[in-house]
Amino acid sequence: MRGARYYNVQLYWHGRKILSLWPYRTRLKLERRWTFRGRSERLRRGVHVWVVWPAYGTVKHPRYGRMLGLSKFRFVPR
Repeated sequence: MRGARYYNVQLYWHGRKILSLWPYRTRLKLERRWTFRGRSERLRRGVHVWVVWPAYGTVKHPRYGRMLGLSKFRFVPR
């Protein structure tokens, strides 16, 4: 997004937010496990929803634009 300094990416599973990141690049690679709000998280079997917003200003004083994307994917472990 033109002018965006970074992005806010959120990942949900069964309606519960399990990840929120603020990457500076337009690409993001999920790790196998991560910690969010003091809990150990990972991709679980089922449908996940991700949402992305552009962010302007500083991390301390963000201004978010309109949602850039919302999509779903199904994770099926091997």
